[in-house]
Amino acid sequence: MKGPRILAMRANPPEALFGEDVHFEALVVDATGEDLTSQPGVTVRWTVCLSLGQILEAAGLGGNSGFTDGCSPEETLVLEEDGAPNRAVLPGEVLMAVIAMIPMTPPDEPIPDPGIPGVDPGILSSLATVIAEVGVPLAARVDVSRDGEVLLSGYKRFAITTRSGATLNPPPPRFSIGDLELSARGGGDPHACVSADGSIASAAVGEEVTLAPYALEEPWLEDYPVFDLGGEIIINSETAYYSWFSTGGAFSTEISQRPLRDSSWVAPDVAGTYPIFLVVRDGHLGLSWCRADVEVRAN
Repeated sequence: MKGPRILAMRANPPEALFGEDVHFEALVVDATGEDLTSQPGVTVRWTVCLSLGQILEAAGLGGNSGFTDGCSPEETLVLEEDGAPNRAVLPGEVLMAVIAMIPMTPPDEPIPDPGIPGVDPGILSSLATVIAEVGVPLAARVDVSRDGEVLLSGYKRFAITTRSGATLNPPPPRFSIGDLELSARGGGDPHACVSADGSIASAAVGEEVTLAPYALEEPWLEDYPVFDLGGEIIINSETAYYSWFSTGGAFSTEISQRPLRDSSWVAPDVAGTYPIFLVVRDGHLGLSWCRADVEVRAN
């Protein structure tokens, strides 16, 4: 892992109902694996573009795919910090205001012109269906700067919806390093994978150890609706992906998934304590992560 990096960005919940607050969190580390956002001279800016044009593009109804390139200052919402620089919150009342931008009319009445060049007013009725049946993906942007210079930028997709059964993030990770089982589900720090007895994973310099995610992942994998190319609603199923990061050593694979969900890590040639980060993604909008430290001992 070289230089500062954004390893993960999380929205909670990943699919929000109108009126529900969305909390964002980013895992941003320096070359040593420590939190970059808490260091002197570093500032973090979180924004969300809430224009109607952005919503149409994200829903695939604007004639292009993905997100619009620009967002006016009037349509750019700067989020408030949520207890730490790497966390921010999007208030639920703001999402409530989004629905007010979508003209809702009785079936027999003409749909008003939304005032966006190139947008057919009739598309708005399709947008209302997308919001109700599937949800509309949006994105939060984070910019990390040091002394006024932007070092890193990243986006986290999330969704707004009115349907029941909105999906959730994966639970805090569990995995093993060699024979030592680690978990972030003990009720403490949800981003710290620790052993039940407090012991720390260890390896000799140059030793190869197996990294094995918890095998019983099925209970948290969910189904979610999407529109196919024919405009029909189909049901997709989530799949767990495991991304591995460290400040030293080498992984046999940096992204794993079942049936070959395990990876292995060759410890560095220099003794010391090294972090291993596991980021779990569900292939939809959900994500979780944890950090475990490994003591690499000299032979």
